[in-house]
Amino acid sequence: MFTKQIPVSQIQKTLGEIMRRLQVSQNRRLTYRDLAKMAGTSERTVSEWMRGATSPMAMNGLLNLMSALKADDAIQVLSLWRETAPQDPTSADSAQEIQK
Repeated sequence: MFTKQIPVSQIQKTLGEIMRRLQVSQNRRLTYRDLAKMAGTSERTVSEWMRGATSPMAMNGLLNLMSALKADDAIQVLSLWRETAPQDPTSADSAQEIQK
């Protein structure tokens, strides 16, 4: 079985769009450090994703699955994730702090 590989440039565009929408919703400019805290990863990792230097396979798989869902179903999945996902306490606190 073959997994659809999302081109790096498409992942960069998607991450850029996520960053843009977060900035609009929070009415402020976000840094890679802010995104890293929200994602529970390092600033360097976010920088590599945004440059297209690396592209995690898990991100490809997750985006493929989410894009197969109807919009309403995807929203429900994301809402459930937001409510129940186990998170690193520091990244969860940081994400909530950043979103305020």
